[in-house]
Amino acid sequence: MPPQSHLVLGITTAHPDTSAVLVNDQGVVAAISEERINRKKHSAAFPRLAIQEVLRMGGATIADVTDIAIARDPKANAAAKAKFMLANPSAGISTMRKRFGVQREAMGLGENFAEATGVQEADIKAAFHRVEHHLAHVASSFYWSPYDKCAGISVDGAGDFATAMIAKCEGTKIEILNRCYWPHSLGVLYTSVCHFIGFTKYGEEYKVMGLAAYGEPKYMDQMAKLATYDPERGIRLNLDYFQHHKTAQMLNTESEDEILTPQMWSDKMKELFGENRQRKTPLGQRENDIAASLQAHFEKLYLALIADAVAKTGYKTAAMAGGCALNGVGNGKCLMQGILDDVYFQPAASDDGTAAGAAAWVLHNKLGAPRTPAVWSGYWGTSWTDDQIEKDIKASGFPYQKLTRDGVVAKAVEALSQGRIMGWFQGREEWGPRALGNRSILCHPGWPDMKATLNARVKNREPFRPFAPVVLENRLKDCFHGTQPVPFMNVVFKVRAEWKERLSATTHEDDTGRVQTVRREQNEIFHDLITAFDKKTGIPVVLNTSFNENEPIVHTPAQAIDCVARTHMDALGIGNFWLEKPGDHRK
Repeated sequence: MPPQSHLVLGITTAHPDTSAVLVNDQGVVAAISEERINRKKHSAAFPRLAIQEVLRMGGATIADVTDIAIARDPKANAAAKAKFMLANPSAGISTMRKRFGVQREAMGLGENFAEATGVQEADIKAAFHRVEHHLAHVASSFYWSPYDKCAGISVDGAGDFATAMIAKCEGTKIEILNRCYWPHSLGVLYTSVCHFIGFTKYGEEYKVMGLAAYGEPKYMDQMAKLATYDPERGIRLNLDYFQHHKTAQMLNTESEDEILTPQMWSDKMKELFGENRQRKTPLGQRENDIAASLQAHFEKLYLALIADAVAKTGYKTAAMAGGCALNGVGNGKCLMQGILDDVYFQPAASDDGTAAGAAAWVLHNKLGAPRTPAVWSGYWGTSWTDDQIEKDIKASGFPYQKLTRDGVVAKAVEALSQGRIMGWFQGREEWGPRALGNRSILCHPGWPDMKATLNARVKNREPFRPFAPVVLENRLKDCFHGTQPVPFMNVVFKVRAEWKERLSATTHEDDTGRVQTVRREQNEIFHDLITAFDKKTGIPVVLNTSFNENEPIVHTPAQAIDCVARTHMDALGIGNFWLEKPGDHRK
């Protein structure tokens, strides 16, 4: 690797979705989450494999790394922690120490880095930096945005005892203007109600956002009793209805493969909604209506926070991150209602993205490196050569063809136009939770019953969950009520009435779609595929969902081929190869 003035390794650890990112003075070198490699969903393990992989992709060793940025600072917000513990003696000092103890795992990580990289701890010469959780979130979007000046907004469940942050971002500086402190949290509100209606697994909030479209907001009075917004202090929970602040830990792992969360709501919540739903019982209209009410109240508080950030900073342009920034419906409304004129979300808005933010903050703020160009694509993961791919294809026993790049695109367009379900595995894998066209399953967006067919044959998902449309950027406003490019699938737009039938498989119950836009300089082969599909069908959109089946998105060619083999997909375009399952294996 050529010498660099700075080579910064950022990590997220001591929390689910651990990850590693490598950046230098020219920008992002490599980024990947631990779950992609160790195959454990939302992995909370120290990102040993991710560190090894970003160094390998960057052609570097740990000796080349000048700085290590850890997206966690146990010393942050110490005064607020102490104040809470003194004001809540009933919670128990020992319980609170245990509750915050997980944050200390981010301290003294030299031994972990040494083990991960196969060197002695004394041989690691990089300077260590600890970056507060929400500062890392804000930095992750601001430094990659096209804005020289904007509001920085972070909001999620909790991190380093804060649950939200508003900052003024200018040049390379981030000035923190306001924090909301735990236990008052917009993320906790959403997760608690999700748990109450039976969505108890870690990371299922997005399912409830989808379910909300099937209900009516009949419980708004009850939601108003749970949480409000105060411009001085931020989100305010009525803690009588919650118990997350009384537990020793927010998250725990009780098996190798699953992150579990304790119950966050108190029994008093039953006074508002009746008995809670058990996970295995059928969903009813009450749950749909609670979900709709939760989403509507979330939007009210979320938009109030964004409007507050505009008022505090004086900017109607924002860079946003944090788990709540994955709520695409709320993001769409902040634009459509004119609260913001423009907004930027980076591709990994949740906690995996704090690794990138910590690295960027150290690079630009502490080390003084100039800003790099805005980030409009997120393809920073592992890629595979045709030789590596062909070896795994041969091992599978599937018949295949080796074609030119254009030949694979032509095969893919033909398959899509015939209503077939195909895997698409090209180039470097995506950074973040969304499949953005390099590790994707693709379908015709308007084929009759395609949504149900895809669910039955491959995804096995709840029927209320929508699939995403990918549209050519220059055709966005033709198909959707939106004008801002959204390359990372962070925003939900309304589908234009004349396109609803032609996009039936990606149009949700409320006539919306969680849109991804693509222009050619972001992803040439994916853009060319959609362009050719448009030419053949008159539809500049394809259905895009993640290349997996109840597992992390596929990482290796062998995993992609195995996913095709064990499901009822029809075909796979992988590198310059085309695999087509014989007819009797497709259904």
